[in-house]
Amino acid sequence: MWMGVMVQFSTQRWGGEQTQSILTTLLDWSVPALLNTLSPEQLHTLNFIVRKGAHLTEYAILTTLCFTMGTWGFQKPWQSVLPFAVLGSAIFAVTDEFHQSFVPNRGASPVDVMIDITGALMAVGLISIWKTRFQPETEQDR
Repeated sequence: MWMGVMVQFSTQRWGGEQTQSILTTLLDWSVPALLNTLSPEQLHTLNFIVRKGAHLTEYAILTTLCFTMGTWGFQKPWQSVLPFAVLGSAIFAVTDEFHQSFVPNRGASPVDVMIDITGALMAVGLISIWKTRFQPETEQDR
């Protein structure tokens, strides 16, 4: 289901111009004083940062969901699931950018794939820290 949401974000509806319009509306509604101080270039930069942050976040969520499916759904040890969670996210990142190459006013970007994989690796890092520091392995888990 999450991949379906992600595919929707790859459509023309979520292109740079559209997200900047949404961002402008949100800023105008929530902090109009800030919006009035931003130059067009600053607004464009803020939109860029939000868009790339969304890439990091959506792939961190995807990796976490893959991890959860592997550990809870398939009952596999968490350490063995992590590489597959990242690999699945990376494959989806590549196919999603390929899909965007066919969408009008969108394009495929290897940089976005690297940002997506970075989000996946951030999730792996956080999961690893959580599992080793706050949920140490017991004899029963082995």
